[in-house]
Amino acid sequence: MHHLTLYRDDRYYASFPAVATLADGTVALLFRRARDQRWFARALGLTDRTGLMSVDHVDSRSQHVLLRLDGRTLAPLGEPEVLPPDGEAADQDANLVTLPDGRLLLTGFSWYPLAPRLADAVRAAGGPVVGTADDSGQFLFWGGYARMGDASARHWTPHAFLPPLPGQPDLLAGVRPHHGGALRGRAALLPDGGVVQAVYAGGAHGKRGSHLFRADPDGAGGYAWRPLGPIAHDGAGRGCLVEPALLRTRGGKLMAFHRTAGMGDQMALSVSEDDGLSWTAWRLTSVVGHPFDPLPLPDGRVFLVYGYRHAPYGIRARVYDPDTQRPEDGAEIVLRDDGPGPDLGYPWATLLADGRVLVVYYFAGEDGIRRIDATVLDAQT
Repeated sequence: MHHLTLYRDDRYYASFPAVATLADGTVALLFRRARDQRWFARALGLTDRTGLMSVDHVDSRSQHVLLRLDGRTLAPLGEPEVLPPDGEAADQDANLVTLPDGRLLLTGFSWYPLAPRLADAVRAAGGPVVGTADDSGQFLFWGGYARMGDASARHWTPHAFLPPLPGQPDLLAGVRPHHGGALRGRAALLPDGGVVQAVYAGGAHGKRGSHLFRADPDGAGGYAWRPLGPIAHDGAGRGCLVEPALLRTRGGKLMAFHRTAGMGDQMALSVSEDDGLSWTAWRLTSVVGHPFDPLPLPDGRVFLVYGYRHAPYGIRARVYDPDTQRPEDGAEIVLRDDGPGPDLGYPWATLLADGRVLVVYYFAGEDGIRRIDATVLDAQT
């Protein structure tokens, strides 16, 4: 097991990566990149006492950046490429899945930046406006979307927003529907050619929960999306189940791995025996971390990797058989425990062509610059 830094720039906040191994063995690393305006403060000799030395997870110039890697050495193959952005909104978390024909499905969500006086008016009209911790702007959630990349990850379709989420009120009544939800988590491929992707959003219960969308080939090279229904929420009102990732096991179970809030950061697990049409009651596990990425291994086991935002901060994983064992049955593997603070993680894993496991995640050094790091594990994981 060894670690390396794949991307770092003093003027950018790099985070929320996803990764896929392409048919030719190269690796496509996709991550969210946004301005890190602290370089101005450093250039002016300012310190934390000024209140200017902070960054936020929302930015009006947030974008998806693609970096190609050599599948053997993991060295960059060229410069980072900015994916064509949406003209109105800023891209947030990226999620990748390789389709049976080799193309890539990218899902994500976006924020619409608002001028201060307009933000006040939108908020007064009932819009869920979000402000940033560093006072850099105010934003309206703009919706979840999907787009397609070719097998080389060089050409991408425009953002196509998911259908409105049933039961969810408009973001602005009669102006902007609630398209899908926020997304962070692996999609799953179904045997009949469909794709399922989980989202998270609020609801009548007052807390955020998870919901399932399905996409099927539309006959024209794309996919048509439709909502299937809710996955899980906490009816007791203790907290939220968010950032769900999906796994379809060799035995035919569809599993949703949830990050929780208000529940001790313990993972919640939901199971469906009919590919998402219905779900058993979710259960809280003893696995602590967030969020979670379940990488299917060739032997039917799953490599479950997650961020660990408790001292010692870092990245952890477990390997277990999801058809015969519980996640708690897999011994915890500490990949990293040298993080300087909790703002790190969001790992994503892929199998390299030689059988090694590559895990990418965002990390910070003592200088506070968020970068994209990786851990490589041997084929006997």
